[in-house]
Amino acid sequence: MVRVKTPEDEVKVHLVICPDDGNVTKQRDNLDAIVTACEGSGVEFTWAFDGTGISHARHIVTDTGWKISLDRGLDIFQPYSMNDAFSLANRLQEQRPIKQFEVTYLRN
Repeated sequence: MVRVKTPEDEVKVHLVICPDDGNVTKQRDNLDAIVTACEGSGVEFTWAFDGTGISHARHIVTDTGWKISLDRGLDIFQPYSMNDAFSLANRLQEQRPIKQFEVTYLRN
C-alpha cells in the first residue's frame, strides 16, 4: 500500500480482529508494532478487538461502497522458507505460491 499510494494521499486502515486465545499479549504487541511502523508513512493503521465473540467472517469494507469477502482471509500463501536470504518469496509477495481461494466483490 505504501509503495503504490501517492505521497500526498492519506490511507486509513482499521482492523477488527478476534483475540488470539493462545497469546493476546503477543498479538496486541504485534498490532501495536504495525501502528508504530506505519507512523509517518501516510498510512494510519488502527485496530480493535471484536467484542462480540462471534465474528469469523473475513472481509474488507471500503469507503467507496465496496465489500470484499475473502473465503480464506489473508492466509492465501503456501508455506515458504523465511530464512532463505536468496529466496525471492522472502522479499516479493508476487513470488510466493498461493493456495486456492475465492474473492467476492459486493456493491454496498
